Amino acid sequence: MRIRPARSSDREEILSFCIGTFSWGDYIDRVWDYWYRSGRLLVVEDGGRKIAMSHVAVCPGSKGIWLEGVRVHPDYRRSRIATDLIAKMIQYGLQKGARQASAIVDVTNAASQRMMEKNGFEIVSRWAYYITGGRPKRKKSDARLATAAELDDVWRYLQNSEIYRLSAKRYVKSWHWYALDKNVLRNFIREKCVIVAGRPIDGIAMINRRGYWDRANIMQIVYLDSASASSLRHLVSFATNLYLDGGFEELQIVCHDSRRLTSFIEKSMIKDEEQFLLYDKVFTARAVPSR
Repeated sequence: MRIRPARSSDREEILSFCIGTFSWGDYIDRVWDYWYRSGRLLVVEDGGRKIAMSHVAVCPGSKGIWLEGVRVHPDYRRSRIATDLIAKMIQYGLQKGARQASAIVDVTNAASQRMMEKNGFEIVSRWAYYITGGRPKRKKSDARLATAAELDDVWRYLQNSEIYRLSAKRYVKSWHWYALDKNVLRNFIREKCVIVAGRPIDGIAMINRRGYWDRANIMQIVYLDSASASSLRHLVSFATNLYLDGGFEELQIVCHDSRRLTSFIEKSMIKDEEQFLLYDKVFTARAVPSR
C-alpha cells in the first residue's frame, strides 16, 4: 500500500465507496474537484486499487491544518489506514509550519471518535447544525449590523463570553472551524456580516451570505453568542429577515451546542439538525511518526 497525491483519474473509483457514509449519503462527490484544485488531496492505493482518501487544508495564518474526508473502502477497514492518513496529513502540516490539527466528527460516529482519540486528539467543543424549513415569517428585531466603530465593543464582549470560550474561540467557514480573532472579526464587520444586539452589546451573530462548495444560494449563521434570551431572539430574527430579503433557498445555523442557544432555535421551524464534536491536537515534529 502507498499514500500518494490524488490524480484526477482516481475520482470515480474513490466515489464508488463514498456513498453511504451518513444516513443521507455523502458529500465527497460535491467537493472532490474543489479539493483536487486546492489543498492536499490524498489517495491510498493497494496494487493499483484505490482504497482510501483524505483531504488536508492549511488554515488561515498557517498555524493549523484542517483534516477531513477520511474514507476507507469497507474491505480495508480496521487496517490502520485512517491512522496512516492522519500521520501523513500531520507531516504535511508540519512542512507548512503548522503546529495544530483540527477536525469534526459526528456525535453518532463512535468509530471515528475512537480513531481520533487513539491518535491523540481531544474534544475541545461541541457544535449543533440546524436547517430551517419553509419560509419563516418576518419578525421585528432591534438588532443591527455592527459598524467599524463598534469593533472594540464587540471584541470586548467576546473576551468576556462563556459561549466564546466553549466554542473553542472558533467560527465556521465552508465546514472548517477557524480561529475567531480580532482581525477576523474586523473583516466580517467590514463585509457587513456581524449582527449585534443590545446597547451595551449583549449578543452577536456572524453570517455567511455566500454559501459554500457548490451551494452559493445558502445563508449561514456561522457563530452565535448571546447573554440573554431577548438578545438571542433579536439576533435570529434580524438574520432571518436578511435571509428573506436576499432570496436565499435555505438558512443554516451552526453554533455551539449550548442549551441557551439551541432551546430557542429548536422552537423555530427546523427541517434537520445534527451535532458535531470538534477535535484538536497540538503536535511537535518529534511526535509525528515517519511514514
